[in-house]
Amino acid sequence: MWQIKYTNQKTNKMKKLKVLIMIAAFTLSGIAAQAQKIKEGDKKLSFVKGQKKFNIEYSYEGMKVGKKDEAVYKEEKIAYYNGKQPGKGDKWAEKWVNCRSTVYQPMFEELINKLLAKGKTGATAAPGIKDAKYTIQVHTIMLEPGFNSYVMKVDPYCDIEITYVETSTGKVMAAGLLDNVKGVVVNDNDWDFDPSNRIKECYAKAGKVVGTSISKAIGK
Repeated sequence: MWQIKYTNQKTNKMKKLKVLIMIAAFTLSGIAAQAQKIKEGDKKLSFVKGQKKFNIEYSYEGMKVGKKDEAVYKEEKIAYYNGKQPGKGDKWAEKWVNCRSTVYQPMFEELINKLLAKGKTGATAAPGIKDAKYTIQVHTIMLEPGFNSYVMKVDPYCDIEITYVETSTGKVMAAGLLDNVKGVVVNDNDWDFDPSNRIKECYAKAGKVVGTSISKAIGK
């Protein structure tokens, strides 16, 4: 009996260790995804010092969906859904594009402004602010919608280029990459037809990272 008890204790400890390792790995991957890698220009973003407003522009030009060109991905999805129910694929395609302006971009703006406010910068960021000295260009270069099946689950993630340009001249002040920005949603059951509820979390995290970076630069 003592041997069985000892073995069970050892097994339980091993299980706990495995869980802790998994949690640590998940946490570290999340931290890595939050780092904005400035590859060009002023890495400290010192040019934002004293700025109270920022213009935002979005681009999805040349975007990959997973490993496919977006056009190929859309064509396949439209054909698949229309094959199941006439018109369903066309509705999917319309929503796929509309979610950019109605879901993802507002989420990015909500979080970037929340972090600017948290940093007590007095600054705001939004599209259409033409008199802002600097524009933040948000270019999604890759989007993985993710999937959920009985045997495997993959959360969505994005690779997003962030470029800071002088609005009047287009001069690049700094440019970097947010890679592997994950979107994790609990209790999201509609994984196939409507991935927007998950993807928006990618843009929320991206807005949080950019807002934090600008806040720190303004505060220095």
